Amino acid sequence: MTANLIGDVTMRYVDLPPQASDGSVPVLLLHGFGTSFDMNWRAAGWPRVLEAAGRRVIGPDLRGHGGSDKPTESGLYLPEHFVDDLLRLLDALDVEVVDVVGYSMGSRLAWSLALTAPARVRRMVLAGFGPTDALAGLGETAPGTGDTPFDHVFRTVAALPGNDPEALAACAHGQAADPFVPVPRPEGVPMLLVAGAEDTVAAGASDLAAACGAGFVEIPGRHHANAVSARAFKEAVVDFLG
Repeated sequence: MTANLIGDVTMRYVDLPPQASDGSVPVLLLHGFGTSFDMNWRAAGWPRVLEAAGRRVIGPDLRGHGGSDKPTESGLYLPEHFVDDLLRLLDALDVEVVDVVGYSMGSRLAWSLALTAPARVRRMVLAGFGPTDALAGLGETAPGTGDTPFDHVFRTVAALPGNDPEALAACAHGQAADPFVPVPRPEGVPMLLVAGAEDTVAAGASDLAAACGAGFVEIPGRHHANAVSARAFKEAVVDFLG
């Protein structure tokens, strides 16, 4: 499904009903940089797990990604634009409150969503994410040309079929223009942080969890690219969301 939510940007999304509804709020899944709902979540089995747990799943392809429009102006990728997209999507679906599960960039956007509209977020899980700004020092430098953890991520995702490297570079610069800072924190939204033990992108996740009074789950032997498929990650999320 697609939705024209703001200006000329069209968002592709899925809206999947549960196998048997338990009356819980829907789960909004926010994928990471350079992926999509299908690559990040469906391929790793998340819809099946959440639907079996009685949860409706809403999964957008964020602007610049997947089947959504891919503008190439960095100013269109400020976090506030992503948040506006998400709020408009929830309004279009007549969904008042969600549980949010983000991965990597999706976690940063989940944080921004909870800061902007805390009444719309019941609980949130931030995975593959820590307090260190992964885009620090990007400036006008072309992403993927250095040796930072993000440069390695960029080179990998830019080569994936269907991705537009120019749009992804614009997205990176838009995110870098408004770097993540761990304060202020979302108030009144219970949080769980999850990170692979070998995930350098999520360095410091346990410290961020402690600072927020949140739970923390470390997944042994997993790094940034494969933590999302871990059974321990799925089990922790289902348990936390209740």
